[in-house]
Amino acid sequence: MNSRTARLPVAATVLIALVAAAWQWLSSPPALDESPLADCLGSRLPMTVARQMPYVAVRVNGSPARFVIDFGADVSAITPTGFAASPPLPAPGTVDRYRQFEFFGSWLNVRLLPQPIAPVAGELRQGGVIGTDFLSHHVYALDYVGGRVYRAAAGAFCGDDVLDEAGFVAIDSRGYYAADTRGLTCPAAARRGNCPNIPTVPLRIGAVDAVAQVDTGFDDSTVRHSVNINGALFDALTAAGIRLLPRPDVALTLTTCQAGVVEQVEAWRLPDGVALEFVAASGAVAQRFSDATLFVKRPPPAAQGCGGIGTWPLPAAQLGASFFADSALIVDPFRARVWVRPPTSPALD
Repeated sequence: MNSRTARLPVAATVLIALVAAAWQWLSSPPALDESPLADCLGSRLPMTVARQMPYVAVRVNGSPARFVIDFGADVSAITPTGFAASPPLPAPGTVDRYRQFEFFGSWLNVRLLPQPIAPVAGELRQGGVIGTDFLSHHVYALDYVGGRVYRAAAGAFCGDDVLDEAGFVAIDSRGYYAADTRGLTCPAAARRGNCPNIPTVPLRIGAVDAVAQVDTGFDDSTVRHSVNINGALFDALTAAGIRLLPRPDVALTLTTCQAGVVEQVEAWRLPDGVALEFVAASGAVAQRFSDATLFVKRPPPAAQGCGGIGTWPLPAAQLGASFFADSALIVDPFRARVWVRPPTSPALD
């Protein structure tokens, strides 16, 4: 650059920086305890966000660790190597039973599946995941802005009018997530019984409708707004004339639950003018994302027994954690609803 290139005065540079900071502050959503929800959130714990995922401090048999609050897992798990001190030992004669688990109080004689290696390596050591076997007993609110997780009993959380006032939009999760799992039907999986108890919301891409699991433990910090989709959804998008654009730079090779069997996962982005939309309970667009990257899961025949959306016959997807990490997420198992807080206009996403 030429040494004589004109430069802004220092005062002007500082003013621009201050204006940018002020705009960011004004456009950021408030923490939940600074919103109309402040008086009806229930009890709370500190929450740390790392790689888009929400972590909370717990104790297992008295030993401290950080667990991911993972709505995409229906069974909780423990990774002993994620404990800073001596890891807890399971009850004698078992591999997955622990005497005490402290998370919003003390839970006794709990089941935590052994997970020798955490699926995500990041700046925080992961001691395990808290799945919906714990989470489906209460309403939970994850406040990514305020750094807190809230918990409330049935009927004790904020009402619809207060949630509306705070800018939240309700999305239906009936058939997929409930406090009483006997009512689950998981229609997109085309089976009754043995449904994964995972919050699942309607979405739309162009003219194609599907459902998507809310997966707060899906680390998509490398490719923001990542979505795993099954072959049925990919085929429906193709049939609808939506010309997805390949992203070979981020395609994946994944291991499966079957030793020695891997899965090739293609990556695609949406064409201009097409967005991924969350569909509200009212039928309106709750939130819109034009920058989503779609990863197509087609499990090989030898891995079909591993389950997951890749084996579902109807269009389905999994949403990465970054879809929720800019604001807040509320999940209510008693009313089978997920609440999101979009910007003022969905078009701003």
